[in-house]
Amino acid sequence: MIETAFNRTIVFANRKGGCGKTTVAVNVSHGLCLLGRRVLLLDLDPQAHATLSLGIAPVDVDRHVGHMLEADADLSDIIMETGIPGLSVAPSARELMAFELSRAAHPGAETRLAERLSGRLTGYDYLIIDPPPTVGILTVSALVAASSVYIPMPMHFLAMEGLAEMTRLIYTVNANWNAGLRMRGVIPTFFNPNTRLARRISGEIRSLFGPDHLLPGIRMNVSLAEAPGHGRTVLDHAPKSAGAEDFATLARRIDSDTEDRAALARRIDADAEDRAALGRSIDAGTIDGEAP
Repeated sequence: MIETAFNRTIVFANRKGGCGKTTVAVNVSHGLCLLGRRVLLLDLDPQAHATLSLGIAPVDVDRHVGHMLEADADLSDIIMETGIPGLSVAPSARELMAFELSRAAHPGAETRLAERLSGRLTGYDYLIIDPPPTVGILTVSALVAASSVYIPMPMHFLAMEGLAEMTRLIYTVNANWNAGLRMRGVIPTFFNPNTRLARRISGEIRSLFGPDHLLPGIRMNVSLAEAPGHGRTVLDHAPKSAGAEDFATLARRIDSDTEDRAALARRIDADAEDRAALGRSIDAGTIDGEAP
């Protein structure tokens, strides 16, 4: 697993296309920046939609994630700044497909991304990874490198099949490469909370994973479709829209949950150190540094 402060490496993944995955990755990244966080968005999809959504055209990209994976370019060599304060991007390009095709059967391909990222994220509060909508080597690589995965999905029955497949994939990654990966929740997209179907699917998710694993939904909103065409996030393109409001809420929830887990981890570490110190004192025949 890569080394980040409090392991803040998040993947938004779903093997079904058209679920709003890239829209979630781009706008949550911006939402976290509005909270004062420093974010690196890594575009791991050969379609490069996250890169395009931030106004960066493929012709303007000299070095991309494929160079880091295939040619030993350093992460710092490919990072580009965006027009959003606090947000950087590691861009993608169609050439990244070569890694998926040529490396899939190579031993160690699953851990290549994690190895190339390890120790190279100083200065960022979050790494957000946007993988392709497949269960291929690029998506597996993203999960191996991550600490948390969120699954964006529309609230309909066919999407439940994709959710089940993603859950099985997460278990496989847990068992083989990354025991620390956790599925943190489902993000409803194209969401209409007033429909009977949405309420029914939401209830099934709560029943399967627990109420804390159903995150605030992203309502259907034309501004979300318009923003990428302008190379902007919805928070920039239409800051007063329902889409911007929903993503601001979602970013706050993800950041708050991450902070809570980090605080708990610090308390556990402090308690463990206190117990270890007490054990050392007992072994040495002293308590609080005083001889008996």
